[in-house]
Amino acid sequence: MAIWLWRNAARFGLMFMLLTVCASSQIASGVEGWHKLDAGPFSILAPSGWEFHQLMGVDSYVGEFVGDGVNLTFDFGRYSTELRHAKKPAYIINEKSIDGRAAKVVSPRTPGNGITGILVRLDSHDALCLWGKNLSVEQQALALKIFETLQFGGPMPPSVIPPPSAKNAR
Repeated sequence: MAIWLWRNAARFGLMFMLLTVCASSQIASGVEGWHKLDAGPFSILAPSGWEFHQLMGVDSYVGEFVGDGVNLTFDFGRYSTELRHAKKPAYIINEKSIDGRAAKVVSPRTPGNGITGILVRLDSHDALCLWGKNLSVEQQALALKIFETLQFGGPMPPSVIPPPSAKNAR
């Protein structure tokens, strides 16, 4: 009996490893050549050439991911409500799971006219809102693909950042 259990446990372990490797390959193949942009408490994968910039925030952690003519702004904190005006029928609204968390994904029915964004509630207080405005069809597809790569976990950056310059003042 013990030998039978050991053999089946070994088979299960091997099958689990194979399934995990296959799933990881599928995720990685969808973003081949992309790199990780770490924002502290979360990160994304983005095409080569994209950059992360921390911006000055008043009551939350804010920043942007920029590349390929696209600017994806984020607001991480208690008052992350940029998507509050995205409502049907002007918007397509989907509920999905991103990195094991419930997320609301919105995109305008007419590309180039509105916000393409994601809102992920992290707990009863904090949320991440990440969005781009007036994106073309191609930019919207890229933003939605980037949203799928969100990963959570990591320290919040120091609350003090350099004073705003003309480039990052908001």
